[in-house]
Amino acid sequence: MPRYRDDISALRPYEVGRPIEDVAREHGLDRDSIIKLAANESPEGPFPGVIEAAAEALTSANRYPDNDLWDLSHAVADELSIEPRNLLFGNGSTALLADITNAVGGPGTNSVYGWPSFIMYRFAAIWSGTGYVEVPLDDTFSLDLDAIAAAIDEDTRVVIICNPNNPTGTIIPSDDIEAFIDGVPESVLVVVDEAYHEFVDDDRHRTAIPAALARTNVLVLRTFSKIYSLAALRVGYAVGHPSTLVELRKAQQPLTVNQVGQVAAKASLGQPEEIRRRAEANSAARHHLMGVMAERGLPYAESHTNFIFFRLGDQSRGATEEFTKRGVIIRPMSKGWARVTVGSPDENKIFVAVLDEVLESLAD
Repeated sequence: MPRYRDDISALRPYEVGRPIEDVAREHGLDRDSIIKLAANESPEGPFPGVIEAAAEALTSANRYPDNDLWDLSHAVADELSIEPRNLLFGNGSTALLADITNAVGGPGTNSVYGWPSFIMYRFAAIWSGTGYVEVPLDDTFSLDLDAIAAAIDEDTRVVIICNPNNPTGTIIPSDDIEAFIDGVPESVLVVVDEAYHEFVDDDRHRTAIPAALARTNVLVLRTFSKIYSLAALRVGYAVGHPSTLVELRKAQQPLTVNQVGQVAAKASLGQPEEIRRRAEANSAARHHLMGVMAERGLPYAESHTNFIFFRLGDQSRGATEEFTKRGVIIRPMSKGWARVTVGSPDENKIFVAVLDEVLESLAD
């Protein structure tokens, strides 16, 4: 039998969220009656014009994709009013996280980030042989920047700030992030993960892209998986100083973004009214669901994203399994907490009805 690295062997494979088909088979449910609110996917399909563009791209699937992503990089650069050389694309943000830790980490170094946060920060560190320091959130379920700063030591090579934070949905005011960045040693790379940036409607929040353009030790991560509804196509990108991105690309596999993904992402751009419409619909539904939880006395974090972090009881998996049995898939977290994605109006109604059933069953 092959010998495996102990740290890799100890990992539990990442759970994307149970497939609808698996739940249908296990519980004898009609797959069409099951709703999946576990992976922060958009309840809406791709933007107008995207499906047609992607279908056309499939006609040349016999050819390798553009390794330089010329068309997409220029389109994103125009959208953000930056230069194409300030962009590095990857197979979703997760692949870019792995590239980053491979490039700057390794044995004898560490990465620092808040916890709970995106579990792939831990995976990326382990894959690259980098140590990791997980700094507890504060009592509002927000990143504790002072504690994160105190955790940075001479071995730290990367600090990750997830803003808004996943799984809690909380934000850190941008003024605080800018002050934090000013205090980080220039030898430490600060990665600001803005996967849910477009959903935020709070005036305290703004992108960290200006800092990423001006400093060699700051990166901003973005994705087409969330508000752009392209989760299946895996297109993410980093914004940063050209000299930093040149070094990171050396740690990256070639042909990292497939051609259909490149074309679909490009076709999604230039539609600000569609982004605004989706963000406003999500905001209204999110506030409604947080109100539902408040009415039922359920602890929850103040979310600025397309998901809500809330507490069901002492046993996360047992409680979320009660949802699954009833055809609603949500995400179990630790210590009795769970995360539910904001769905379509019909999906949200079903979630609330099942929530009441589950709460009643847990009370028995």
